[in-house]
Amino acid sequence: MTRHHPQAVTLVQFSCAFVAFGVLLIAALLWPETTEALNLDRTRATIWVTSALLGVALVLYPFCSLSVDVNNLSGLFWSFAWVGFLVHVYLAVFIIFGGIADTFRQMGVPIASANFLLMILWTLDVLLLWLVKREQAWIEITHLVIRIFTFLVFALTLLVLRGGSARILGAVFTAAILIAVGARILVQTGTPDVVRRY
Repeated sequence: MTRHHPQAVTLVQFSCAFVAFGVLLIAALLWPETTEALNLDRTRATIWVTSALLGVALVLYPFCSLSVDVNNLSGLFWSFAWVGFLVHVYLAVFIIFGGIADTFRQMGVPIASANFLLMILWTLDVLLLWLVKREQAWIEITHLVIRIFTFLVFALTLLVLRGGSARILGAVFTAAILIAVGARILVQTGTPDVVRRY
C-alpha cells in the first residue's frame, strides 16, 4: 500500500517546498507590476506557480512508497501547490470575474464547474493527507483518483485551452509526469536491470 500521510517531516524537507513556493509566489505577485494588465497577469502567473509546484508533487508521487523522504516532499509540494491554486482561484473569481455567478457566466458552466470541483476535491485531499494518520485503502484510492483528476485538468487546460508559454509549460508538465509514471512502472516490474540499480 502506498504511504500517504507525511511522517516526521524535517526542516530541510519543509524548507525545500516552502522556499520554492515562497519565491515563486512572490515573483508571481511582483512581476505583473511591470506589465499593463496587473490583475490578469497575476492570475496567470499564479497558475504557472501552481503548475510548477504541482508538477514536482506529481512527479514524486509514484515513488512515495519507496522512501519516507520522497513521500514527505510529494505531500509538501502537493499542499503548497494547493495554496497556490487557492490564490489563483481568489484572483480569478473575485478580481477578474467579479464573483462566483459571473465566473460561471464568463467561463462557461463546464469549465467553471471543473475548476470549482477541482478546488473542492483538492481541499478534501489535503485535509485527508495531513489529518488522517492511519493507512486505509479508501484513502489511498481517493488520493490516486484526485491526483489523476488534477493532472488531467491541468494538462488539458495548459495544452488545449491555452497557447504560447502556457502550452510549453503544459508540454513539460505532462511529459515529466508521464515519464515519472513510466519509470515507476519499470522499477515496480523490475525491468530492465539498469533501471532497478537506480
